[in-house]
Amino acid sequence: VVAEDCRMKRYLFILLSILCSLSTYAFQWHDLWSTPDQQGQELMAKNQFNEAKETFKRNDWAATAAYRAGDYQKAAELYRNLKDEPGYYNEGNALAHLGQYEEAIKAYDKALTLNAANQDALYNRKLVEELLKKKQQNKGQQNQEQQNKEQQNKEQQNKEQQNKEQQNKEQQNKEQKDKEQQNKTDKSPQNSDTQSEAEREKQQAKEQWLRLIP
Repeated sequence: VVAEDCRMKRYLFILLSILCSLSTYAFQWHDLWSTPDQQGQELMAKNQFNEAKETFKRNDWAATAAYRAGDYQKAAELYRNLKDEPGYYNEGNALAHLGQYEEAIKAYDKALTLNAANQDALYNRKLVEELLKKKQQNKGQQNQEQQNKEQQNKEQQNKEQQNKEQQNKEQQNKEQKDKEQQNKTDKSPQNSDTQSEAEREKQQAKEQWLRLIP
C-alpha cells in the first residue's frame, strides 16, 4: 500500500510538472491531444482564419484559411504549390481578388488543361477576361485624358509665354517712344531760342533798312 501511494504521488508530481511547464510556455491543454490540423479546424469554426492559416500543416487547408482571412497573396502561393486542378482554380480566384487578372487567367488555363470540363474555371476565366478588358480600356482612357491634360497645360503655358513676350515688347516700344518724345522735348527750347535769335536779328536788320529810306 505504501509503495502504491508513493507511485501515485510520483504520477501526480509528474502531472503537475507538465501542467506548470505548459503554463510557462503558453500551451493549451488540448495541444496534448489534438494535431495542428485539428486545432486549425477548430479555429476555422470560430472564424479565426488568420490564426488558422498559421496553424494548419496541410497546404490546402492553410490556403483555404488564408483565402478566408483575405490574405489572397498567401492563398495564391499555397494553392499554386498544390499543383492540381483545384489548386490552380483557387489560385486564379485569389489572383482575381488581387486584381492580377492576367495571372489569374493563366491559373485558370492550367486548371482547364487538367480538366477542360471545369465549368467554374470556364465561367470565372470569362468573367476575369472581361474585367481585364475593362481595366485596359479604363487605363487607355486615363492615358488619353492625361495626354489631353498635358497638351492643354502646354498650350496654356505657350499662350501665357506669348502674352508675356507681347506685353514686354509693347512695354519696350512704349518706353522707346516715351524716350524719343522726351529727347524731342528736350531739344525744342534750343530750337526755339535759335529761331527767336534769328527773328530778332531779322527785325533789327529791317529797322535799320527802314531808317535809311528818305
